Amino acid sequence: MDHPMRKDQTISPPAQEALGILAAMIRAARMQRGMTAAELGARVGVSRGVIQRLEAGEPGTAIGTAFEAAVILGIPLFDVPADQLGTFLDQRRALNALLPKRAFQASQSKPDNDF
Repeated sequence: MDHPMRKDQTISPPAQEALGILAAMIRAARMQRGMTAAELGARVGVSRGVIQRLEAGEPGTAIGTAFEAAVILGIPLFDVPADQLGTFLDQRRALNALLPKRAFQASQSKPDNDF
């Protein structure tokens, strides 16, 4: 289920731009395949309205919905071919396992979210 962002939740300009890029890629790929938003929605398992919000770059659209639409449309994720995503995931998990359990101490500065 897609949940809208809270009214007080902000999104940085780079994140909004990245959403816009993915949205434009999904819309272009859907149109190139001659699919309607309703047809893509049926394949993804969501409504036409969710696909329309996804293609508008609305940040409240679930990331799983966006990734599923991208996979269905043949849009590469993380610059990795779809048939190699499992291997890439295994590599990332192996690298993460090497990281210390606690990378930062609580006394370190907090991230700057003032955008």
